[in-house]
Amino acid sequence: MSDGEARYIHGHSRAEQDRLVAQAEYWRDTLILPELPYRAGERLLDIGCGAGAVLGVIGEAFPGLALAGIDIAPEQIEYAREYLAGRGLAADLRHGDAGSLPWADGSLDHVYMMWFLEHVGEPRRFLAEARRVLAPGGTITINETDYSMFHVWPPDADLDYLGAAQRAVFAGHGNPVIGRSLGALLVASGFREVRSRPIGFHHFTGEGDALARFADYLLGFLEPMVPRMVDEGFAEERLRAGIAAGRSLATRPAASLTQVVFRARAIR
Repeated sequence: MSDGEARYIHGHSRAEQDRLVAQAEYWRDTLILPELPYRAGERLLDIGCGAGAVLGVIGEAFPGLALAGIDIAPEQIEYAREYLAGRGLAADLRHGDAGSLPWADGSLDHVYMMWFLEHVGEPRRFLAEARRVLAPGGTITINETDYSMFHVWPPDADLDYLGAAQRAVFAGHGNPVIGRSLGALLVASGFREVRSRPIGFHHFTGEGDALARFADYLLGFLEPMVPRMVDEGFAEERLRAGIAAGRSLATRPAASLTQVVFRARAIR
């Protein structure tokens, strides 16, 4: 993210940094690691690395991979250094603008982005920089959601209101539906062998604690956004009712939560 872009919408508190670590652990096996072609000795850059949470997951799964990350917020890089060192991982971490990467042309084998492009207004310059630093044949992997593709059963007006408020706040900050655009954006940015596909996550009453865990994950970033939503003109009482409805969802008979995430892969 560049200085010209809106600051990270969730802030940089210690609680938020810890939440990012928990979030990466939640998505470790279902979204972060599947189908990665990484090998020891190769060089990976995580763009918008935040607290280093995704780098930690990847670094542990691929010993010998040379890790690098960049983030616009110095607080995130400071946390990431401490966090990764605590896990015994070395990484070249830079505080800087992802739209002007401080790595040479063709100097990296892989680029990874997760929940990054949703926070920027113009993604193409970041993809152009990612392509520039990749060696020929290098890969880019991107995970992004589409916040219009959250579905709750049975329907709940308060949860719908909460979701609409979150999308409205994101629309003024970045792009809440960026996931559906990943394939076309990669093609337009000059990548080849582009693949982009939706991945559905669906949890329901009676599936052990999966529904409660999924709701807790979602509310973990939605509840701290309530003051921002109120600033945008949404009614706090309705928003808090939506939070309460989410907390109680797993106790309802025949309830479910469905989310669609997009995963794109391409080659330089």
